[in-house]
Amino acid sequence: MKWLTASDFLAPSNPYAALLFGLIFTAIVATSIWIETKQKRTLFVAVIAGAVTTFAGVGILNMMGFY
Repeated sequence: MKWLTASDFLAPSNPYAALLFGLIFTAIVATSIWIETKQKRTLFVAVIAGAVTTFAGVGILNMMGFY
């Protein structure tokens, strides 16, 4: 079974794809925050918040049986 398909870009079909795209989005947002502020504390807050949100969202959706 392939864990990443072309349709996963629109709606991830498994938790691994959701984690991958959540962390990619977090990296993009953190990079833009770093470019704008140049403050390490703000960067780390954004990375931690994004990672926690991604893992919590995937965990909740997995527990509800979405995947």
